[in-house]
Amino acid sequence: MGLVIAYPVQLLIGTTLGWLLCSFVIYLATPALTSVQPWSFGQLILWFDELGVEAKVGISSSLVTVLGFFIALQTTMHSWRRQTAASMRMSAADTIDRVVSEVNGLILQIEIFSEALAREVSRVRTHRVPLDAAPFLSSLSDDVIAFRAHRQRLLQLEQEILALPARYALLFMPLSDVPAALDAIAEQVEYVTKKIWVRTPPGGTEHPEHRRLLMESIDPVKFEELAGVCDSAHSAIAGLHGAARGVLLGPIIEMNPRAFLRTVRALLGKDED
Repeated sequence: MGLVIAYPVQLLIGTTLGWLLCSFVIYLATPALTSVQPWSFGQLILWFDELGVEAKVGISSSLVTVLGFFIALQTTMHSWRRQTAASMRMSAADTIDRVVSEVNGLILQIEIFSEALAREVSRVRTHRVPLDAAPFLSSLSDDVIAFRAHRQRLLQLEQEILALPARYALLFMPLSDVPAALDAIAEQVEYVTKKIWVRTPPGGTEHPEHRRLLMESIDPVKFEELAGVCDSAHSAIAGLHGAARGVLLGPIIEMNPRAFLRTVRALLGKDED
């Protein structure tokens, strides 16, 4: 609610158009508020025409000075605002890049581990391989510890992604595509976290029966499902991440005419095919 009120107020008192509008409203309301009729533009011209030469020169010089200062101030403020907006966009893009890249990296590692674990456990069970002849189980048992850490970290990053739209609410107000992309990324992460709570042994190879514990604890079907969800989420998040970053950094990076022409030619060639 505060933003809804603050934005029109800032538009009125923080822009040239807003000040002109306020001045015009005050001009129209003056007769009703003070019983004084302000001069019209024509009356003001007649008054100026009746002044002496020195007065005209003084007033004209003052107007030129004030107008020049006003233009210089507005130009400086406009440049400062553009630089500030660009800095905020880059900061937001870097934060999103850091969080989402780590999320996607964790999802990829979870996917690789889940596929390898499901495949090895299924192989040992299907072919009745003796545990002593399956050394890869020891490596997977060590990886269980990393899997647990990745799971915990992914849950933390999920909360960070959910907090990003609120953190950059003012910046994202005119950029509805960015919060939408972040919401979609959070949804993909949620798909993974719903499947990630699968039963695992404590992990490690300190226990002499760690291979047996691993075989007894693991459900290959659930890990295959987890790997499939991770694969789908990884691809979707990569695309959404690029879209959000493009919306944020697009206005900062100037259009490259040569790249634009190459893109147009490629699209036209594709349509012809």
